[in-house]
Amino acid sequence: MKKIDKKRFSENYLESAIVQKEIVSRLIERLSLISISPEKIVDIGSGIGLGTKKLKELYLDAEFYMFDKSFQSLNLEYAGNKSTFLVCGDFTKTSFKDNAFDFVYSSSALHWDLDVKSSFEEMYRILKPGGLLLFSTYGPDTLIELRSAWAQVDDGKHVNEFYDMHDLGDLMLALNFIDTVVDSEKIIIDYDNVKQLQVDLKNIGSHVTQDNKKVNGLLSKNKMKLMYMEYEKFKNQSGSLPATYEVIYGSAWKKFNVVSLNN
Repeated sequence: MKKIDKKRFSENYLESAIVQKEIVSRLIERLSLISISPEKIVDIGSGIGLGTKKLKELYLDAEFYMFDKSFQSLNLEYAGNKSTFLVCGDFTKTSFKDNAFDFVYSSSALHWDLDVKSSFEEMYRILKPGGLLLFSTYGPDTLIELRSAWAQVDDGKHVNEFYDMHDLGDLMLALNFIDTVVDSEKIIIDYDNVKQLQVDLKNIGSHVTQDNKKVNGLLSKNKMKLMYMEYEKFKNQSGSLPATYEVIYGSAWKKFNVVSLNN
């Protein structure tokens, strides 16, 4: 069994999570426009706790739950903290009770799950009436350069599929979220070479997918070389290679239950 050096994992993640750190900052900024005093918060796909750390600075008295699919990703530095609990499980089927949280937060995590509808249903279920959902995820133009470069090499699936902003908005409305707001922006990171991009994607655990077909090492190297050549066509005037991230931000509230009183 291969042992995991969690300290090394965290260091590699922090070094490579350039976009993820920026998105957390921009997502948290939106809370300055929202007046809430949550007592119980869950960070879905918390990873090492980039979002949790910032949220704890805002809501000093709140109880926090860091939830992630991967135990490897969870930051054990929070273990034993009386106000912070680490939970490992599936986004689509958590062990939390109905109406458990005042605030459900998620940044750069929902794209990991192909069944995004079930993820949103679950977040709605665990959110208290009147509670806030705030999230970020990625749109279809994410890593469009890498996707395009591979498309010139073969017809395999090498980059994840991402949901469209409008589809996510429609999904939240269908689930009875209210005051839904969804918008997007593009963040572009410049790299010196494609290998550097691949290292970052690996360190953050990104599923830049490969088909399950087995190919010999020589063929793989040849394909990779061709992909590098295709990616070079995106080189900008400064000589850098861009990597585009289409970032989707969303917020919504779970409506209060309306009770009819008979006179």
